[in-house]
Amino acid sequence: MQEQLQELIKVGVGGKFRDSNDYLKKVEEELKHEEAMMRGGIERYNHLMQSAQNKGQESTTMYGLYTQQKYIGKLSFLIHAKIKKIETGQVGVHQVAIKKISQCLPKTAFYSDTRKLRDDQSIWDSCSLIVLKNIIDGISNESTLNNISILIGSALMMEARILMFKEQKKDQYNQVAKKLAGKNIPQKANRWQYKKNVWVYCMNKHELEFDDWNKEHRLHLGAGMVHFCELLGLVKVGRMKTAKKHTIAYVQPTAKIIKEIKNFNIKNEALYPKYLPMLMPPRDWDSPFVGGYYGRKHNFENKAKEIAHALQPRQSNK
Repeated sequence: MQEQLQELIKVGVGGKFRDSNDYLKKVEEELKHEEAMMRGGIERYNHLMQSAQNKGQESTTMYGLYTQQKYIGKLSFLIHAKIKKIETGQVGVHQVAIKKISQCLPKTAFYSDTRKLRDDQSIWDSCSLIVLKNIIDGISNESTLNNISILIGSALMMEARILMFKEQKKDQYNQVAKKLAGKNIPQKANRWQYKKNVWVYCMNKHELEFDDWNKEHRLHLGAGMVHFCELLGLVKVGRMKTAKKHTIAYVQPTAKIIKEIKNFNIKNEALYPKYLPMLMPPRDWDSPFVGGYYGRKHNFENKAKEIAHALQPRQSNK
């Protein structure tokens, strides 16, 4: 194996090296090449993040998906606890709007003999996902509390309508669901908006009877969901005075979630470099994280002599 190591040091792309200095020069070229690939990947990553922010689609980014996965169970717990208190009369009868979220649940979420909810917080995961998606989509841009509450309330109402469509007209529902699956959606269309339009058209076409939630109910339901997100530390509601006797409430990201997003991006932005052919033979993989490229990480100063020296113990221990 020692002989193979010596050959590795002598031989590189293009033939034999006369001495180790030639090899170190080639390693330096490889490190610069890898650095360019890493930087290119970081620029692409940041461009995608900025593009999603501008379109109000941050929930589709890597950090958006990660945040949804992290908080979905916690939000479901809060919703479940609230509805349980309403059922047992621990809160006042004024919680009419919050109770409407139960219409988003399938029949399997209730005990078969009664309309009593099952004691399982995961039944709210689909609702939590809808809430988190709308919260994260605008987390980098300040939105008024009224606007984001209406968005959340309307999205939950749409979920309730689609669920009713599925339970009342299953065959027609399956036809629409099949149409919206896979590659049937136009490439240039906003996927969520396109699906919403198709669902609304089909439900109206089949004369689905649904007791629409009025604007007040949607507003109060959405505001309740925003309050739960406040408890989780995702957002905070700030107030801005626009006139002598008039203030507007804005939903803003907390310092906690901004820090989480920043740390997530720092850790993940270098994981998708612009892959180009290496100038040197790739290193053997010692672990899922060590191998292939010669450089160790994008924000660490890689030196050719250190890299060449680091190769020797790995090779000789085999």
